[in-house]
Amino acid sequence: MQESPYYTSEQAAVILQKHPDTIRRLCQKGKIEGARKIGGEWLIPRISIDPPAISQQKPAIPQKEQHA
Repeated sequence: MQESPYYTSEQAAVILQKHPDTIRRLCQKGKIEGARKIGGEWLIPRISIDPPAISQQKPAIPQKEQHA
């Protein structure tokens, strides 16, 4: 069986160590590239979450600003 090209908001939350509600809010605001809502569930492209996407200069998931 082939893996889905999408994570659920719960799966993404575990990977990113965020609360699922945080992931859903980011999806609603359009902050996660390619996220779409299907059947009441947010689906997030794996490419937006997997390590190559996270290591790019512009992260797919916004990070909290760190103050010096």
